[in-house]
Amino acid sequence: MDQIVQDFLALTNDKKMTPAQVKVLGAAIQLFANQGYASTSTALVAKEAGVSQAVIFKYFSNKEGLLEQILAIASENLLPQYGEHFIQKLNQEAGKNSLEQLIAFALKDRFEFICANGNVLTILFSQVMVDDQLIARLQTVFLDKFQSLTQILEKVAGPKATLSGVDILRLVGSQLLLLFLETQRLHLKMSEEAVEQRILAMTDVIVNAVYQHSD
Repeated sequence: MDQIVQDFLALTNDKKMTPAQVKVLGAAIQLFANQGYASTSTALVAKEAGVSQAVIFKYFSNKEGLLEQILAIASENLLPQYGEHFIQKLNQEAGKNSLEQLIAFALKDRFEFICANGNVLTILFSQVMVDDQLIARLQTVFLDKFQSLTQILEKVAGPKATLSGVDILRLVGSQLLLLFLETQRLHLKMSEEAVEQRILAMTDVIVNAVYQHSD
């Protein structure tokens, strides 16, 4: 089960989420991620969870309610907390490292996050493509964090940089998206050494772009 979901369930202990709810949530995340939301029925979720459809209707109303619960976990409950924690770590690294070292750290840290939360992120990205309201929610939640990240990158990049912090963050995001698609959607296996080499190569691409005409 994805780390996001484990942390969410830990936080909901006081709300007394039943074992059946936990099973349904885990089954839905697995199925929505692997075969798509549209192709997954409540009957299939119930079968995978080992419960009756009545359980789903009781706790989540319908399939849409189940998806909304998953999206709420990702977009409102924990991702903002993870984002704040990442900013704190990046700030610490920024005080002692060059842009090259900072980019390599960010790529490695976020790739590990992707690997730990591939299913939930797959669902989130899939819905972003078709759900304008979700995009608006994410923009509201992450706007200040986006600004903080760009400011950190601009500060470390220094006056010789030819790209803004926004552009640098976009480059980092695009490289992470490639890793996400390869490892989570295409299911390409990468050894630890291969990941390290890939991150180094991606870092070089980004840093070279940042300082391409600074001389």
